[in-house]
Amino acid sequence: MMQSVAHYIQRTRELGLLGTLRRALQRSTGAVSLWGRALWWGLMARREMTDAALLARTTGEWHTVDALLDHLADRPGSSFLLPHDSPEETVQFLHQYYPEYVSAVLAVADATCRHEFNLLGHFVRYPDGIDWHSEPITGWRWPLLHRGRLAQYLWSSKLPADLILIWELNRHQHFVALGMAYWLTGDPRYVEAFVAHVQSWLDANPPQHGINWFDGLEVSLRLIAWTLAFQFFRGSVLFREQVGGAFLKNLFRQADFLSTHLSRPWAVPNNHEIGHGTALALIAAAFPEFRAAADWRGVGLSLLSEQMIAQTHPDGVNKEQATGYHRFVAELLLMVVALGRRGMLPRVPILEDTLERMLDYVLYMVTPTGKAPMWGDSSDVRGLRLGWGGEFWDFRPILAAGAALFDRADWKFVAGRFDEEAFWLLGCEGLAAWERLDARPPEQTSRAFAHAGTYIIRDAWAADTDIAFFRCGPFGLGGEGWCSHAHCDLLSLSLWIAGRPVLVDSGTYTYLGSWRDIFRLTAAHNTLMVDGQEQATPCNEFGWRGVPQTECLAWEGRRAVGAMQAAPGVWHRREVHHPRAGEWEVIDHLEGEGLHDLSWVFHFAPDLSLRWSDASEHLVVEERSRPYVIVVSPAGVQVQIKSGWYSSRYSHKEPNPLLVATWRGEIPIAGVHFGWEFQHVGKARKERR
Repeated sequence: MMQSVAHYIQRTRELGLLGTLRRALQRSTGAVSLWGRALWWGLMARREMTDAALLARTTGEWHTVDALLDHLADRPGSSFLLPHDSPEETVQFLHQYYPEYVSAVLAVADATCRHEFNLLGHFVRYPDGIDWHSEPITGWRWPLLHRGRLAQYLWSSKLPADLILIWELNRHQHFVALGMAYWLTGDPRYVEAFVAHVQSWLDANPPQHGINWFDGLEVSLRLIAWTLAFQFFRGSVLFREQVGGAFLKNLFRQADFLSTHLSRPWAVPNNHEIGHGTALALIAAAFPEFRAAADWRGVGLSLLSEQMIAQTHPDGVNKEQATGYHRFVAELLLMVVALGRRGMLPRVPILEDTLERMLDYVLYMVTPTGKAPMWGDSSDVRGLRLGWGGEFWDFRPILAAGAALFDRADWKFVAGRFDEEAFWLLGCEGLAAWERLDARPPEQTSRAFAHAGTYIIRDAWAADTDIAFFRCGPFGLGGEGWCSHAHCDLLSLSLWIAGRPVLVDSGTYTYLGSWRDIFRLTAAHNTLMVDGQEQATPCNEFGWRGVPQTECLAWEGRRAVGAMQAAPGVWHRREVHHPRAGEWEVIDHLEGEGLHDLSWVFHFAPDLSLRWSDASEHLVVEERSRPYVIVVSPAGVQVQIKSGWYSSRYSHKEPNPLLVATWRGEIPIAGVHFGWEFQHVGKARKERR
């Protein structure tokens, strides 16, 4: 974007003449370097990698690429990422124990053959062949420029299109569904579709050009999907004859690119670095034939160890404070630990310990339906897509795999079943380990994750339990200026009463445009705003200014108290109290001086409705037109019923009922408090009897 003349005059005054010249020289040098790299890679992209060049990058035991492919086809299946040597036994097991899953896999694979994709809830069809560079909703087509020149689009004030949807397509996780379908049926059309898609992608995505080479995480996820797909298709003569050599060459090129582009100096390290380390370690484990495999393995495991320590709280919670990314990281780490247990990677104690702590957090986040609450951002990204048709927010598959790996009977109790994802990942040995466990409920019902500031109040490990998730901790990873995936959700709570969600987090919906802030600012969460002051101020799609601090003042199992400065000179203390099953109290205490405006927003699950009681004494929350919860508001507060937005998955939103309350008045030196009550109607009726 061109700046105004006044802008440059002002910058010259700020920097001085010498500083201005120095800045101009730096920018000119950077521009020349960028264009030089673009020119070089433009020339290199036109050059095909020769067979000799590929073989020179292997351990030297094969004289032709065909011989290398024959060797890879003859290796045991369990020497790759999934521990399945016999397709016949695996297929028989899947048909016997997971028939619905088999149908889901075949449905996805058949749609892929027709060039039809479900991209995060958007059903997209490419009748004339897949356009790997076009964002399917807006139609924006990313230019085929060197990756360095694409920054002008990504860092512009208005992004031209949402990257998540096009990256979801180019992660190629549908290749895994094609491979599974090929094993399940032996139908050659799945091989034909895979071959056609691979060739199409290679033709459209020369090395280091286009949006699909821009970000190392996308290369990482694609590498994992390619490695999984190769395990399924390596025995196919059609695959090997048509694109086998080109596939291996590009696999190497992407891994080589990733290994030399691990640094992102403009960003705070986050889940991207964990994805990079995981991909390098997995590629090294699956393809030891590459000379660089040992280096990739060492760099990958070292990066993983470093970042898992840096990005995980001592209590096992991912520091990004986003539940969806906690799952993503745990999923990646699960694969690395599983390969370590099979002897394909060195066992790294810090990684195993971190994964166990992360899954302990998952254990307590699971609700009666298996879904976890939606704290912070989520793009519904999967590190390892082995399940098809499942719910992203159902975290039980990773808990089931963890139970078998770590011999955790309490995890088995909550996971409930050894599902298809766990079976693919751990095979029959994992299933045997699962069956040896005698499931038992966790010893604790409530749990404080104090380092992360997540406090969970739960009655019991039963389907009709009450649960509250209370946020009182760090804002997010990176601190002032960053905290990319955090939301303004401090002192907010999500609430389940009698086994169903009542108060919910609004979700994410999008990373782009005006809707971005509607879902991540203070009013999108079940908390209190003072004088219209946001908890933090967004400075771009992923940056924040004025990052706040919160403090937990008390934790007693059924009672949690947190505090923060909600506005200049005003402190907010919130108490969440659960005196008995079916009853909850939320008490807000404000300290400060002068006249202030307070506003509350409570977000209810979208399948509920709100109405005033017949005497207008309280609000009634209804489920299917039947009273479910009574809400008693504080005296003196103005309450309205409104409609808001709720997003259960990325790029999808639906209306939901809101309780919006306001108060304006003087806050005395001693402070003022406001008490909210949420009471299950069944509980209230029982007590009246």
